[in-house]
Amino acid sequence: MRKTWKLAVLAITLAASALAGAQQIKARFGTSLPESHPQTLGARKFAELVEARSQGRIKVAVYSAGQLGSDMQMQAALQGGTQEFTAPSTATLAGLVKDFGVIGLPFSFASEQEADAVLDGPFGQKLLAKLPARGLVGLAFWENGFRNVTNSKRPIVHAEDIAGLKVRTMQNNLYIDMFGGLGANAVPMPVTELFTALESRAVDAQENPYTVVHAQKFYDVQKYLSTTGHAYDALTLLVSKKFWDKLSAADRQAIQDAAAEATAYERRTSRELNAQLRGELTRLGMQINDVSLQERARMREKLQPVIAKYTAGIGEDTVHDFFAAIDQARKR
Repeated sequence: MRKTWKLAVLAITLAASALAGAQQIKARFGTSLPESHPQTLGARKFAELVEARSQGRIKVAVYSAGQLGSDMQMQAALQGGTQEFTAPSTATLAGLVKDFGVIGLPFSFASEQEADAVLDGPFGQKLLAKLPARGLVGLAFWENGFRNVTNSKRPIVHAEDIAGLKVRTMQNNLYIDMFGGLGANAVPMPVTELFTALESRAVDAQENPYTVVHAQKFYDVQKYLSTTGHAYDALTLLVSKKFWDKLSAADRQAIQDAAAEATAYERRTSRELNAQLRGELTRLGMQINDVSLQERARMREKLQPVIAKYTAGIGEDTVHDFFAAIDQARKR
């Protein structure tokens, strides 16, 4: 009798253990930037929150610094269902859904608060709604920040100082044409290859927020940083639709709640770091100069043909709605 009872308890324990194991969900979150960058810090906060909100059933492992591939490769992996999460630049996403290119139009946003209002509002939600048709689900917009130019040749004081520089850009036609429109030679490549290209002088320059310059140690191979602020760069927290469709309603809600909390954390971290890092980059040897509003206006004027080209390519209605949303944000 006692032996039978023990065997029954053991069977129940094993069955419960097997059921718990079957219910546990494992997922991978890949980022293209190092551990110290807000993209990866946000990913780790998201993973922590997902585990907590799912009572430990959903575990998200974070792989930073391009361990799972470039942004474009990870987007494709999400579409194929071989990876679950990533957070690429909207500029990269524009290759899949052209409407996302509107966010990178030069000299559009005046502040991070304007970007929040537009991307968290109806316009941003309309963009995210276009992703499921491409095998992706957009959970939120994160922040990379305003992009500035660094180079190894000279300070950029006037618009003409960009001319002739070999500038690495993201693998995005708008950014290629943007720098071409300013007279530079644009060289698209993944950020994971950029340090070596700068070190070998295959390219002279690159453009990124302070956080990327610091996290990627570009200060070791670039002397000058000029605050062009030519574009605001948003990130999109993505989940594979194939993965998403298999989840229960409760699991989806846990992930969405985690995404909302992680978004506030990621943006706050990005802004705090960008505010701090200017002084740190100066201490590390970079020569930083502020580009005047007048010169930024001259750059924007030079880029009018590029803006017109991409307005037509993205769609005039989308661009109109984008700037209308910015105008509305400025009236608040």
